[in-house]
Amino acid sequence: MAQQQHKLRLTPKQQAIHDLEAARNALGEHLCQAAEELNPRTMVRRSMQEHRWMWMAAAGVAGLGLVRLLMPARRKFERDNAAPSATKSGLIALILTAMLGMARRAALNFATQHAKSYLHQYLSRHEGERPSA
Repeated sequence: MAQQQHKLRLTPKQQAIHDLEAARNALGEHLCQAAEELNPRTMVRRSMQEHRWMWMAAAGVAGLGLVRLLMPARRKFERDNAAPSATKSGLIALILTAMLGMARRAALNFATQHAKSYLHQYLSRHEGERPSA
């Protein structure tokens, strides 16, 4: 009731200023919400959650396109004098050889580590048992 009497006592100019401040506050809140909703990270995150299969399909197509771009298909019948130089394939082979060696070493280390832990657990479980002859 006291607020109504206070509002009634305001002059039209004061009432307009008060309404303008309230509108500015509401606009600020809506602006913050819009900025959060239109943030690219938020939009992509929401899109990935809502359209997961579409994103996976797009990633697969992009990966296939990248592979086709890096390693184009060869023509079946090429002439000897029209063949491209072998520097590109040679460079790719050099890079892939080193990468495959590192991958092989990492896989071997991974396998030996897990084999050791498995054998250690197996032997600790069956430590007291003796095989029957």
